[in-house]
Amino acid sequence: MGDQLHLLTHGIPGVIAGIMLALTVVGAGGSIWGIRRGFDGGERILRITAAILSLVGIGIAGYVVVTVEIMNQIPQCVGGGGGCAAVEHSTYSRIAGVHVSIFGLIGYALLLVTSLLNGDRARVCAFFLALLGFGFSLYLTYLELWEILAICQWCVSSAITMTMIFVVNTSRLIVFFGTDDPEGESEPADEPAPLDDPGAPAV
Repeated sequence: MGDQLHLLTHGIPGVIAGIMLALTVVGAGGSIWGIRRGFDGGERILRITAAILSLVGIGIAGYVVVTVEIMNQIPQCVGGGGGCAAVEHSTYSRIAGVHVSIFGLIGYALLLVTSLLNGDRARVCAFFLALLGFGFSLYLTYLELWEILAICQWCVSSAITMTMIFVVNTSRLIVFFGTDDPEGESEPADEPAPLDDPGAPAV
């Protein structure tokens, strides 16, 4: 365990640690705010928070995809260090020949779409997509700490982002599942039954 703590404390510079903390604050703060607001715009807050985090994830995964697949280079670690290169050169950077960042980019794009949609289907899809991404991020982080013995700052930043998306979408599902869309247009009220014409002859 000491080696893993050393990797975390020495492989992540202060700037990146600060960004990770900011992402955690955005995710946790947005979840708490949305839950407390309830039906008074609470789901809108959760959806906006999820959208912001998804855009951050798209930026992280997109950078890695462009760097590795288009520019044929190694993602650079902020502040130096060879952690990103070590992870990239490992056998775990690709699954069936596809770079893991491509899976991440697709996942974040789908999560962004679900954050723009209303209803239970969107809530359930957002939850399961986030759960899948969260589990995949845990697996990759485990590989870095216990198998590769190197930390990629981009991978850890993506893992933090996905964790917060999972928290937000879990809150959205638990609080708002089965409810009408509080932000949509309300159903038109039933037309009142016409009154009997007082001038009509009695039957």
